[in-house]
Amino acid sequence: MKRLLLDRKMYVEFGLAAVLFAANILLTIFMPYLTEHKRYYDSGAYITVLAIAFVIYVFGVHITRKKSTSDIAVVVFAFFAVWETAYKTGTVKNDLLIPSPEGLFHVFVEKPEEIWLDVLGSLQLLFWGFFLAILFGTLLGLLAGWIPRIREVLLPISNVITLIPPLMFSAYLIMVFATFREAAIAVIFFAVFWPTFQGTVARVSQIDRAVIEAARTMGVGTLGMLGKVILPYCLPGIIRSISKSLRGAFMCLTGAEMLGINLGVGYFIEKYKSFADYRCVLAGIVTVGVITTVIDILVNKAEKTLIRWEE
Repeated sequence: MKRLLLDRKMYVEFGLAAVLFAANILLTIFMPYLTEHKRYYDSGAYITVLAIAFVIYVFGVHITRKKSTSDIAVVVFAFFAVWETAYKTGTVKNDLLIPSPEGLFHVFVEKPEEIWLDVLGSLQLLFWGFFLAILFGTLLGLLAGWIPRIREVLLPISNVITLIPPLMFSAYLIMVFATFREAAIAVIFFAVFWPTFQGTVARVSQIDRAVIEAARTMGVGTLGMLGKVILPYCLPGIIRSISKSLRGAFMCLTGAEMLGINLGVGYFIEKYKSFADYRCVLAGIVTVGVITTVIDILVNKAEKTLIRWEE
């Protein structure tokens, strides 16, 4: 009964979101342009995006049953309605800096292959930089956490390095490595390696000493202690930190791509910025937002699945 009552209270927010969605469709199709603009675009891509957003919202609100889901939908659809109205009435007059919603999403119809290749390029760089950083950061963190002498040397160094933004190294790394791709991977590596190392050291120090002593009485050596006792203990914390590390890694990746690499979403944004094509710049920013959101959702789902045994 309580659940039914909650659903009834959500009808108003759901109805408001649906009305705003319909208003966006009607504004796009039937509202005329009241002032002249430099260029007009087909509205098919924009309407498709609105429809996909509404479908995602409908599924989301039924799965989460949270009012905040409807609040987000209301804000998003209201924003697009105001944007469309402002553009068609001439309130927004600068076509170069602020394109119409139709113009923005039409980029994905004009350049689908280019965007797709750039997305794949970014994901490849992200995978190698992130994978190597997690691997070596975890291994070195286990050693430093277990062996005090290594920890006393490396931890102060890491405390200094982590205060330096990873992109600060990019100008130097571009000169050191043979290709821009290797330099971009190195930037991602620096962004993730040291935080992973520090987090692993901290988790090793938190392990119950009684567990360590019990393993020692059973004759477990250093390698066995690291692989069979300490690593399983630290693994849930490492998995939980992946989502946060991925966000930082992707931000560093797009920044590194803007410095000279000829592939990736960051390169796409930088290239069209130099052409003063801000439709494509905004489309690249939207692409980054979509990619990071999808990655974050997938990582959170994987996290809940992989460490369910700990609960």
